[in-house]
Order: sequence, then C-alpha cells, then structure tokens
Amino acid sequence: MGEVDAVVDLRPGCTAAEIRDVLRANGRVSITTADVIRVLRTNAHRFRHDGNEPARWWPAVDDPVPAPDSGPGVTPLLTASMQPRVLHGSTLPLYRWQVEALDAWRQRGGRGVVEAVTGTGKTLVGVAAAGDELARRGQVLVLVPTHELADQWADALARFGPDTARLGRLGGGSRDSLSDHDIVVAVVNSARDADLRPRRPGGLLIADECHRYGSDGNRVALHAGFGRRLGLSATYARADDAHLTWLDPYFGGTCYRIGYRRAIADGVTARFDVALAGVDFAPGERGDYDELTLTMSTTRAQLIAAGHAPPEPIGAFFAAVASLARRRGHSPGTSAARRYLASMQERRRLLAETPTKMQALDGLVPTIGGCERAIIFTQSIAGAEHAAGRLSGHGIAAAAIHSRLDTVDRRLVLSRFATGDLQAITAPQVLDEGVDVPAADFGVILAASRSRRQMIQRMGRVLRPKPDGRSARFVIVYVAGTVEDPANGAHEGFLEEITPVADRVHTFTPAETGDLDAYLRPGAPQPSGLLTGTGRHVVMRE
Repeated sequence: MGEVDAVVDLRPGCTAAEIRDVLRANGRVSITTADVIRVLRTNAHRFRHDGNEPARWWPAVDDPVPAPDSGPGVTPLLTASMQPRVLHGSTLPLYRWQVEALDAWRQRGGRGVVEAVTGTGKTLVGVAAAGDELARRGQVLVLVPTHELADQWADALARFGPDTARLGRLGGGSRDSLSDHDIVVAVVNSARDADLRPRRPGGLLIADECHRYGSDGNRVALHAGFGRRLGLSATYARADDAHLTWLDPYFGGTCYRIGYRRAIADGVTARFDVALAGVDFAPGERGDYDELTLTMSTTRAQLIAAGHAPPEPIGAFFAAVASLARRRGHSPGTSAARRYLASMQERRRLLAETPTKMQALDGLVPTIGGCERAIIFTQSIAGAEHAAGRLSGHGIAAAAIHSRLDTVDRRLVLSRFATGDLQAITAPQVLDEGVDVPAADFGVILAASRSRRQMIQRMGRVLRPKPDGRSARFVIVYVAGTVEDPANGAHEGFLEEITPVADRVHTFTPAETGDLDAYLRPGAPQPSGLLTGTGRHVVMRE
C-alpha cells in the first residue's frame, strides 16, 4: 500500500490505471489495475475518489474550508478548496466553483439553473443540494433524460448521499415514488404521467440536462409542487427560446455559470489545443452539395412566405417544418416541408460521409497512436463502424459504440476503453449527453455539426484534467467552402467561446493538412503563415 500511497500523494487525481502505469514504470511490472483498485477501496481512511468512471483518487485530507450556513436548523453538508478536497467525515469532494454555485442557488431561495461546461462536475452540485434538502427533512426528485444518466445519479447518491436516505428509481422497470422514498431518480419519459409530487413540506426537484425539459412533451414533468428547484446544464439556451418561455419561469433563471476560463484556472478541466482541418469534396460531390443547398434555400423561402414556419428563432422554424412534414396528405405545405427535410438530411449525409474525411482520419493515425485515449465523433452509426474499422486497419485498437448495441455491450466498450484495452472509440450522438465517458486526451469530430451545444458536450469528453498536466487536443474536420467551414461562420459561437482560453487554435486549409500531425505533437511550435485574409487564425495563451 505504501507505493500506492506515494503515487496518490505525488499525483493527486490519478485513475487506478494511471497509478498502475507509474508503479509498472518503477519496477512493479506484474501489478494490475484490479490490484490497485483493491488497495484503494480497502483503505478508505487514506484515499477518496470523485465518483466518476473511471474514478480519480486523492489523499484523504483533513483541511476543509467550511461552506456557509444554508439556513436555520440546516447542517451544512459541504466543504471545498481550490483543489478537490474531501469533507471531514464524508466522501464528497467539491471544487470551489461547486461551493460557489451552491451558495448562489441558496441565495436565490433554492431556485436557479447552474450552467457549467461539460466535464466540470455538475452532478456533485446536485448531490450536495439533495443533502441540504434531506437535512430539512424534505424529499428530492431527480429528473434525467436517459437510463444511463439515471444509473450515474443513483450511484452518486448511493456513494455520497446520507446513508439513511431511502433511494428509489422510476423507469427501466422500476416504479418507485416519493410516497415511500426520500429520493427518486426518474427518467423523464416515465415521469411525465407519474404522481411524483412531494409528500412532505418543501421538496427539491433537480433537473439534469435541464434544457431538455423545454420541449412540449418533457415540460409536463416539471411539477409545481416542489418549493426548491435546481436545473443543471452545460448549455442552457435552446434554439426555440423555450428556456425563456418555459424554463426560466419554473427555475428562476440562471444563478451561476462556469465557463472554460474559470474551469482551466481552477484545474477543473485541462488546457487544450484546437485544430480545424479543412478537406475538399471528392470529385462530383460539390455539384450535389450545391444543388441540395439551393433546394433548401428556395424551399425555406416558400415555407416562410406561405406562413407555414417563422423565420426566427431557427429552432422554431425547424419545429414548425418537422410538425408540418408529419401531417398526412400531400398538400403544398407538407410536400415543401418534406422536401426541405429530405434535402437537409441528404446534405448532412454528404458532408459526413465524404471519403476525404476518412482520408483525414488516416492522417491522424500517428497522433491517435501516440495518445492515451481518443474519441472520434461521427454523424451516423455506419460512419462510426467505418471509422473504427479504418483505425483497426492501421493497428489502432478501436471499437464503435452506438444505440444499436445493447446496454451491456455499450458498457463493455466503455469499460475496455477505461482500462486501456481500447485506445479509440468511435461514436455518433450516443456519447453527446447522458453517458459517463472515461477520460480521453484527444478528440476528433468528423460529423457535420453547427451546434454549440454539441460541440461543448463533445469537447468536454477530452477535457478532464491530466495528472501530468498535459493539454487535451481537439480536431474538427470540415469540408471547405460549405456550411461547415469556419470562414463561412460555422462554429462561430463555439469558437468565440474557446478562442480566448485555448492554448492554440489554428485553422488548416485543405492544402495545409499535411502540417496537422506536427501541430498536434505535444510542445509543437506555432504554425507559420499569415493570420488574416484566408480565415486562418492562431491564438496563443501565456
């Protein structure tokens, strides 16, 4: 145990696999991850973990900074400092931003939305708020959008919540309620028609990924009977403005935000480099793209002119078009809506599946082979399978993870990724929300996405702090001269957010992608070339 103790003291925040690697490098060549986990878990008085998967471990210190009182008769549950610390006599580690977020929420009377970029640890804010409510003798409902998130919340509450709390589940075969439980974790699809009102005075509703509950179907799960309400989201704003019309009135608006700058400064997330790598269409594809774009443009104008859809906000336009397309019959409006959506889907497929993007992935093999773990995001299941096969052909241990795999197989892929058996996983949208993904240090986006939300969620998958302090790296592959091109405004909101805080951001034109591997090597110098006039830009941070 002394060797494990020494590693955790020297490099707090290590996973068991990282501790294993250090010990192997020091001569313990036969030690396994299971051996390390056994030592860590059987010495709970010496080590504490953060509850993530894989867990990161810290020494059990006794120097907490007390959190402010949360009200008369309520024992504060939480303590924290600038680094992850463990509550004296508890197992709940908190960063300072998490304590600040809880303070802000309490000062609003226990109402508000905490908006924190992916990877910063929103779940523990909710666990701590739940502890406050239980100390008041109230009850807690946790709403989640997916069964995977329900599993994560139930695990976090079981690990860090009060031992005496009765924890229940709704969804996935479970039908518990607050009539005989103190806390219920409910999947929203099951919560819509269930009686989940609190049975005792007060009550706290926690809505994880709360932007999801602005939709027509989900908002009915936001029960008015809860006196305290906490929303958690990486990206609260919705394209249809439902966060303003529905969510703000229920939660009381945003009470606390943490972005990349604060997260990096506090060591909550890793520093990072970003490369935007341009490719050209394969021969013949440009004409198809232009034709589909023209069809979308003219059809959109027709739908707006006929009053079938509003021009703004864009989310409301898409919602109206989708609703119109689902109607029976073949009226001019429904036909136009279906034509618009079909053209949009085909253009998206064309952008995602152009063979030049897979050629760009081939060029990234040296970087992927030299990293700890890599995640490749694709548009479709077929794209994920293709990318995994392509990497495997280059000798990279890779596997696809997607919704057609059952829960057991998806967990197996993530487990193999966590233990290092897989160096890369490829995925469409299944990893964007609601899945606890093992830490990676390199991410590649091959999918055609203009969504700030999706970009932040995907970037968060590679931003967990690295024990050795190295930066994360992130590559966005785009087709030049299309809606994916930053020179045409693609990713504008996302780039505005990350550019001031990234160590480096550089856009490579198709002619320059041969320089990409050199740029991505740790400690690589700034690329040379003009910084204006072509949409290229480099940002260096001290």
